[in-house]
Amino acid sequence: MCEVASPADQRNVEVKARIPGGAEGFEKRLFLARKLSGGQDAQLIEQRDVFFESPLGGRLKLRYLPAPSRSQLVYYDRPDVAGPKLSKFNKTEVDEPEVLEKILRQSNGALGVLAKRRHLFLHGQTRIHLDEVQDLGHFMELEVCLRPEQTLQQGQTIAEELSKELGIQEEDLMTGSYFDALRKGK
Repeated sequence: MCEVASPADQRNVEVKARIPGGAEGFEKRLFLARKLSGGQDAQLIEQRDVFFESPLGGRLKLRYLPAPSRSQLVYYDRPDVAGPKLSKFNKTEVDEPEVLEKILRQSNGALGVLAKRRHLFLHGQTRIHLDEVQDLGHFMELEVCLRPEQTLQQGQTIAEELSKELGIQEEDLMTGSYFDALRKGK
């Protein structure tokens, strides 16, 4: 039997950070992100992610999105380190998320659910997320979407420069995911 070549993983460089200062700190970052995006208002996205066991490593989640958007199944793998890091991922749109959730719960086992309100801004090739995570707090995530010819170093440089512009401090950087933090009770 012939093997079919699968498409290359998508890649981005990510930075995740807590936003200190509660609602006031969050509003300050919203202002800075709006300024970086040329004054454009954020796209507001309500998300509910169901995380599943991923026996071969990485993270697997089913992302529920409100209509007319389609939900997504997302697999990603990235190191749990602070600061800019390479994330390799694959995702596909899902028309029947409830059915897929049932199948994944039966086959893989569910780990839990994370709900958030995401404020999305675009700056060049970077997605700036300001997230209000239920039961966890305020956070910021940068995703520098790497083009095929770009190196990890180029993406890290972009992420580091934007981190400075958005006032992200080293002590606020996260190593894992929001879901990891929620499970640890932080």
